[in-house]
Order: sequence, then C-alpha cells, then structure tokens
Amino acid sequence: CHKEADRKRGPAFEDIAARYPMNSTYINILAKRIMLGTKGTWGNVVMPPHPTLSEKDAETMVMYILSLARPD
Repeated sequence: CHKEADRKRGPAFEDIAARYPMNSTYINILAKRIMLGTKGTWGNVVMPPHPTLSEKDAETMVMYILSLARPD
C-alpha cells in the first residue's frame, strides 16, 4: 500500500516523513495508527489495522519511515 518515494494506495513514506517530525510523541502516535488502523488522515484512504504487530516493531517501522525526511 505504500512506496518509499511515490504514492501508491497510501502516501509515500517520504511524504509521511515530511509531515511528521522525528520525536517520541509522533513515533508513539504513528505506531498506534499502524497497529489500530486509521481513516481520513490522508484523504479517503483507509489503512487496515495490524493488531498482531508488536508496539516495538511498529515504533521501529515508524522510525525508519521518519528517517526518510529530506533535509531542508
């Protein structure tokens, strides 16, 4: 559903990284969104929940995604 640089069904990881700063608050928020699913954050796209994913693994995924932010 996601690609690194181009929008597929969901937003590109680089677009997510551009929107959210790398800090513990956003890491926690985005990890919860991965685990619980979300709707409406990026338009009408629905991201299904991933309930079997551990919080630690979701946070690791978020840190990778946010690390793709381009320098100003």
